[in-house]
Amino acid sequence: MAKKNRPQATETVYSRKKEKVFDVDMNIKVAYKTGNLIYGKKKILKEIRQNLFKMIIISKNCPKDLEDELNYYNKLSKDKVFIHKYYGSSWDLGLALAKPYMISSIGIIDPGDSDILSLKTKSN
Repeated sequence: MAKKNRPQATETVYSRKKEKVFDVDMNIKVAYKTGNLIYGKKKILKEIRQNLFKMIIISKNCPKDLEDELNYYNKLSKDKVFIHKYYGSSWDLGLALAKPYMISSIGIIDPGDSDILSLKTKSN
């Protein structure tokens, strides 16, 4: 019998490596444990005037007046602070910090071992 001319199989790469997905919740937990964070409306509004933050995270259901006030102080400052809108509610943001209550805003002074500041480049 004659051999049939079969097309050669193309090289397929079967990799078990999974593509890394950026997990915001895990990075918030790591930043809370190893870095320096401030949470709460009053504390953040007090400290934003001193330009301590590298980044601010606000929840999806953050009060509009708080969001407007943060943007106002951010415009007045020399060094602009990146404000990230968290995809979850304030309950979810509280659970990301392992707190049993709602947190509408988090100010990151030092991210510690987390990679949370890479959200600046991912959102642009």
